[in-house]
Formats: sequence, C-alpha cells, structure tokens
Amino acid sequence: MTFDAALALRMITNSRLRTAQGWGEYRDLRGALCVTSDAPIAALNCLGDFGTDERSVESLLDIGFALLRAFDCAPAAELTPLDRPAAVAEHLLRRGLIIESRRSWMAFRSDAASIATNRDVEVRVAEPDDARTFAAIHGGSESWVKRLSLSTTLTGMLEPGNTFYLACIDGQPVATLHLLRDGTTAGIYAVGTMKAHRRRGVSSTLMARAISDARAAGCDVVGLSTEGGGYAEGLYAKMGFERAFESQLWVAAGRV
Repeated sequence: MTFDAALALRMITNSRLRTAQGWGEYRDLRGALCVTSDAPIAALNCLGDFGTDERSVESLLDIGFALLRAFDCAPAAELTPLDRPAAVAEHLLRRGLIIESRRSWMAFRSDAASIATNRDVEVRVAEPDDARTFAAIHGGSESWVKRLSLSTTLTGMLEPGNTFYLACIDGQPVATLHLLRDGTTAGIYAVGTMKAHRRRGVSSTLMARAISDARAAGCDVVGLSTEGGGYAEGLYAKMGFERAFESQLWVAAGRV
C-alpha cells in the first residue's frame, strides 16, 4: 500500500485516544508528546508525535527524557513516518538509543463478508458485569495487563465509540476484541483468544463482526497495529488487512 499521510494520522490519532482512556497519560511538550503509564513497557513510557524543527530537537529530547526519568523510566521514543524533522532518528542514535521493535499498522481493504468465520462461535457485546472476564482473557498470564485491562474496559464502557466484544463457544467466553470508533475511523484492539481455542476461527469471527459493525456505523477506515513480521501480521493479511506504514520503538541500548 502506498503511504498515505492522512490515513496514518487517522490511525495514530485513534490509537492515542485509546491509550488516553486509562492505558497512559499524555503530556504535551510543544513539539512532541510524552506518555507515561503504570505498564512496565517502553511503548507506554516514551516520547512520540514529534512535530518540531532541527534546532529544537535536542532540547526537546532533554526535557522529554528528563520527564521519563522522573517517572523511573529509561529514555525511549516511538517514531512514525509522520514525525518531523526526519533527522530525529539520527539524534536518538547519537544518544545511544537503538530500535527495539517494529510495529506494522494495517488497514482493512476487503469485505468483512469474505472473512472466514466459525458458526460455532457466538459473538456478543460485553456488559459491565463482563469486565473481569474480558480482562482475564485479554491479560492472559500478565497480571499488569489484567489490572489495566479491567480499569480501562470499565472506563471505556462509559465513553462513546467503544464496543467490547466477547466470543463464546458453548456459552463460555474464550476471546476478546475492543473496537474504538472515532468519527469515521475505527481501531481494533485487545484481540486475544484463550490458548485452548486458538486456530479455530474464533478471532476471525470476532473480526468479521467488529468490522461489519464499524462499517455500519459509517467508518471508512478500520485499522490495527501488530508486531511487524510476526505471526499475527500474516493472519491479518489473510483476512484482508494491508500494511499502511511502520513505526519503530527506540530504547536505550542497555535495555535490549
């Protein structure tokens, strides 16, 4: 897919909106954003959304990294093709940061009806009483994910545009998905299936339902992000998602 800056901005804005609903707190540094979180991962404790000039990069990094250290976080930054100036990466290299991981941002370019589904899977919208179940499935073995997922799910249920889905087999919830609609843009998050029920078309059935609902609500962009080059990217590509752009997470060399 040819890079489309307007599309990228819509997808990134949707993702930032989701993060701000309890996953992390943003601070505007007037040239970049700094996000901090209780989550023990660099992606939610970093600088991003750079929009400055070459003369201001170093002072902006000084302020941003000092803020991260104040929250006991090491220097980190997320870069996308929208960040300016283009030389931000060179400044990070000179400060000893390296690329830890890459994310593929994908947009749906097909028809939801073409996604293979499993008729034995029932998809329903989660209610507040389902929040603990949603968090338990989404969090898996990670206690911090379960904790944040529970609080953000309950918060999101009170905010417009959020729909939380559970996929059930024989009445038992086995998978999750969160759809966040922001105007005509929809983002897909929190896709998770219990290990015993994977590779049975559960997640694709959830995807088909969420995409259909987003389209019916007037969304002409449905996107998600996942580990670049990972298994999930290939699975999403088979469903009809195409890579729109890539982001890189830069961290201090000693953290890798």
